[in-house]
Amino acid sequence: MTPLSYKIKLIWEKLKSLFKIKKMKYEFPNVKVKIIEDKIDVTKNAQTDGKLNEPKTNSKTLSVCENEGVVSADEFRAKEVTKATAVLANLEEKIRESQSKLDQDNFHIAQFKNEVNDQLINADGKLSNLKDIFDKEDQQVRNFKRENHLTREPSTLTTGKMLLGFFIIGFLFVFETIVNSRLLAPAMSRGLAEGQAIAAGVAALNVFVSFGVGYFALKNFHHIKMIRKVFSQIILTIYLIFTFYLNWALGAYRAIHEATGANALDILSGNASNIDTSTLQAHYPWTVDLTFTSMILLFIGILFAIISLIDGWLYNDRYPGFGSMGKLRDETKKEIDRIRERLSPQVNLKFKNEIRKTNEKKQFIIENVIRKEWTPNVTALQNIFDGYKRFISDLNGALKHAVEEYRRINETYRNTPVPGYFETELGKKLNESHNDTKLVFAGYSELYLGKNQIEKQMSTYLNKIEDEGDDYINLINNYHENEVNKKIEEIRSKYNAIHQ
Repeated sequence: MTPLSYKIKLIWEKLKSLFKIKKMKYEFPNVKVKIIEDKIDVTKNAQTDGKLNEPKTNSKTLSVCENEGVVSADEFRAKEVTKATAVLANLEEKIRESQSKLDQDNFHIAQFKNEVNDQLINADGKLSNLKDIFDKEDQQVRNFKRENHLTREPSTLTTGKMLLGFFIIGFLFVFETIVNSRLLAPAMSRGLAEGQAIAAGVAALNVFVSFGVGYFALKNFHHIKMIRKVFSQIILTIYLIFTFYLNWALGAYRAIHEATGANALDILSGNASNIDTSTLQAHYPWTVDLTFTSMILLFIGILFAIISLIDGWLYNDRYPGFGSMGKLRDETKKEIDRIRERLSPQVNLKFKNEIRKTNEKKQFIIENVIRKEWTPNVTALQNIFDGYKRFISDLNGALKHAVEEYRRINETYRNTPVPGYFETELGKKLNESHNDTKLVFAGYSELYLGKNQIEKQMSTYLNKIEDEGDDYINLINNYHENEVNKKIEEIRSKYNAIHQ
């Protein structure tokens, strides 16, 4: 919905609400004597009837003009009553609707209990499945330990351990590349660039390959299966010899350069004229006396290779496959513990939210149903009833004034005595039944309350809603303390994952 259409909708809702408010109110008009007198033309008809000595002296019934006055007043009354009744019909619907909301039980603990129970059942189901998986994985770990003659728990690979392992080999590679490139640069024909290339290659062998050999070969060095043990021992022995030889030879090249000034390319090709190849051969490093710098090259290469071997050996447990198996079991245990630990806070949050919503609902009912629906509508109905009483009194007063004016003028113009009923109240007011609002507004009178009654009933509703809300909060608190907490502890104890 666009902002413009949203604003239009708000305006439309506002207009409808204003229309409803206006429609739900009605005020009887002020009655003026002139309304009836003009309607029946009192002065003219009284003069005419008086000159004709009408009504007769012995007449006991109202004259035509007087009858018209009564009929006119009654029609005026009936018209306004019809308008008021239409409004009362709407008010009745609204009042009964709000009374239904207020009289009913607005807080139902059964529904909330079902929601909490569903949450506990859901957690129980998840934990049950995870516990079954954990028991199977724990059994596999125990079988693995028994089959491979292990007595310790696996060292599982965590995110921290994984990052530490990669950081170590990354740091060793960068450090060895930087240091060795600077140490080899003087012995290279193209200086630092060539030294960096050779240093990076040797560092990759010393670090990355050593890590891989440590992970795949050193782990199997003490494997229960003889073929894997022997094969890994052969691979490890060959690699250690090769690595030691390579770093020794690298140191020898550096030592020859320091002794003769020849670069590595000439030394490798045998074109260095100032070298006695019978005594100085780098590919036979034992024939070369190492200098301090070349010893550093050898020491760094061998040390970093050994560290990388150990890093690969310890990475994801030092026995092959044991760490991965333990990791699966520990991840399942971690998920079980997570659900167990979060169950109580989650349920507590649900109760906290329910109490908050209860208070909000209580205030909503008080502010909207009682103060904005029931009270205004009952007051509007009261105003219509009380307004009618004023209206019918004024209408009878206007009718009486018009009839008395007719009789006064009629008596002035006639030659015969006035009828006896002129001195009575006949024709001066409408039927007595029209004064009784219970009869006039039959069907709506039971909803009528006076001002004091409205205030008393409003106080009763306020107390009812407050008490219902407080009682409901007490019920859910008792339910929480006496039932739910026990169920949570039962679930936590039932699905406590422990290594056997």
